[in-house]
Amino acid sequence: MKMTRERKALIAGIIGCLLFVAGDFLYAAVGKDQSTETFGLMVRAAYLDMAAWRMAASILCGVAGTGLYYVGFHQMYRLLDARLREPRQRKWVKGFRAAYLTGTVCWAYVHAMFMNTALIFKFVYEVYGDVQAAADIANRVFAYNAVPMAAAFLLGDGGLFVVLAGMIWKGMLPLKTTAGRILATLCNPLMSAGVFGNLTTLLPWPLNQLDCGSESLGHALVLVLGLLLLREMEKSGGTADPVKE
Repeated sequence: MKMTRERKALIAGIIGCLLFVAGDFLYAAVGKDQSTETFGLMVRAAYLDMAAWRMAASILCGVAGTGLYYVGFHQMYRLLDARLREPRQRKWVKGFRAAYLTGTVCWAYVHAMFMNTALIFKFVYEVYGDVQAAADIANRVFAYNAVPMAAAFLLGDGGLFVVLAGMIWKGMLPLKTTAGRILATLCNPLMSAGVFGNLTTLLPWPLNQLDCGSESLGHALVLVLGLLLLREMEKSGGTADPVKE
């Protein structure tokens, strides 16, 4: 079966989200015997044992994933824009657009900021040998970026959850059963991290490390919903017309 341009775009977005997952693992996964101690909000003792190449590779995954993320989510927006044409539905389409554009703009920045916090901690310690001073400096750098990062999280992840839940439970997506709607509601970054991610932390190592990429996995699951939407539109003969906004 020939793969359509729309399906290719959605799959490209899923690959981008999986690059985010890989970047999360490179940044956050720890070995069985590594310390889980933290200094302040974002600095972990395990960063001192991690090779710098892991963090550099994580940044690259974030940058590459961001471009593919945009391709996939823009395609899903086009599908929603073509399907949901009633006036009462338009606010949900615009909300989805605002959420994914925020995610596109902020993903690389937020991911790089996490990496830089870890690298500052690691390199300051290597030069001066003072763990607490290194942690204090890294946490101060992170604190100055906390407000825009929190805003990005609320608008991107939080906004995406609100919009998707609204469309799912208002019957705008092709989900015919209550069980299907409940399952679809879990397909977003907030619910993926909150449910799947937290549950995996109860498992023994290395399974408890699955939590590291659970939020990014939630974004990939959104695009899986996009594939389901595309399939239903193809069955009904619908196409995603070019967006003129």
